[in-house]
Amino acid sequence: MFKIEEDFRIKTILNSDNPFSRKNQEGHITASGLVIKDDKVLLIFHPYIKRWFQPGGHIEEGDSPIEAAIREVYEETGYFCELDSDNQDPIDIDIHEIPENPKKSEGAHLHIDLLYRLRVLRQEKSVEDIEFQWFSFGDVESIRIQRALDKLA
Repeated sequence: MFKIEEDFRIKTILNSDNPFSRKNQEGHITASGLVIKDDKVLLIFHPYIKRWFQPGGHIEEGDSPIEAAIREVYEETGYFCELDSDNQDPIDIDIHEIPENPKKSEGAHLHIDLLYRLRVLRQEKSVEDIEFQWFSFGDVESIRIQRALDKLA
């Protein structure tokens, strides 16, 4: 039953006028960056979900998904990055449920997240106050990030 409902929700998002819009109550397409340097991956501690994830977030009006991934990494960590290859395709696409967040007046919804491999150009002061850290590949607990790292190996 859940698979049919999830498929319907995904189609609703993808067929909407703007699948990137936060106004879509079913969910939206988001973008994130897998930043790798010296055999380590950059992760943030998500302040609401309380787990380590790759930096990422919403695609703003006028942004491409790649631009959004680069912007989100910068805002959350202070690392200014670029796409790590000539290939513009995401290295992974993940669909996951975002829990209800009463503080933001948001109900539970789906994120269809496009993950891009990014390369660090320089570091500046982070715009947001989010904890971030470099993890060796073996210390990454996220199944999704492990899956993406396996694809790159």
